[in-house]
Amino acid sequence: MTNVLPTPPAVTPTPAVFDDPRGLRRVVVIAVGVLVCLGCLAVLAVAGGVLYADPRAPAARPAEAAGTNAAR
Repeated sequence: MTNVLPTPPAVTPTPAVFDDPRGLRRVVVIAVGVLVCLGCLAVLAVAGGVLYADPRAPAARPAEAAGTNAAR
């Protein structure tokens, strides 16, 4: 028995999975990410505006005008 190890088979180079010489894929991914982020911020801003209630806001119908009409 000898201590000779078999050589591994030759590996042929394969093309890169993310071969993008112009960087177009990166630009598309960044643009989609920015749009998703801005969309989430817009949803949060709208939800915050809808849910916000000012405790010192003037009443829509003041108590003084309860017994009057618009023709006065």
